[in-house]
Amino acid sequence: MTAAVWWLEWRQAIRRPRVNLFSVLVPLFLVAAVALGRAPAPHAALVYTMLFTFFGTFGAGIPWARDVERGWIHRLLLTGIHPAAVVLQRWAASALLDLFQLLPSLLFIIVVYGADGGAAVRLIVGVAAGLFVANALGLLVASIARSLAETALLASVSALLLLHAAGVFRTPLPGSFAESLQRFVPFHYVHDAIRAAVGA
Repeated sequence: MTAAVWWLEWRQAIRRPRVNLFSVLVPLFLVAAVALGRAPAPHAALVYTMLFTFFGTFGAGIPWARDVERGWIHRLLLTGIHPAAVVLQRWAASALLDLFQLLPSLLFIIVVYGADGGAAVRLIVGVAAGLFVANALGLLVASIARSLAETALLASVSALLLLHAAGVFRTPLPGSFAESLQRFVPFHYVHDAIRAAVGA
């Protein structure tokens, strides 16, 4: 029973090929549209950072809120699994699934922008770390919200605020409080990794 939730998430994912296909193709299509549309590198990096952050936040928050509404989480806890184990296993499985679904998009970025080995590794590691943070944010928001609509709203607002604090939407003045603050927001490093990969 120790890793029951972990395996349950993976089994469910395997049994939903259509959902998986859309989860791979939609971000890949958006990445390709930006890359092949020759968007300036800084703008492309901003779009990719937002896309991957929202992908992770919504990918964890919305399913959790939906399962709470349906009573599935409550039934799972009645089996005797510790609540912390449910959250941690769900979080880890969800973040890894997101990473696998985004790998084609990341490889597309690496190939199209001609990122070197160092930038490619940094991109994959940075986005992976960012997805774990985004998934944690999604689960946190879903646990506070009382409906799917509230979860979607809070996930959008909190992700945008953190992206703003991370310096994704503007470059803070050197030595300012905003410049110091962005170093404590994980999405700042995701943005940096993406900027390096796209040559911004």
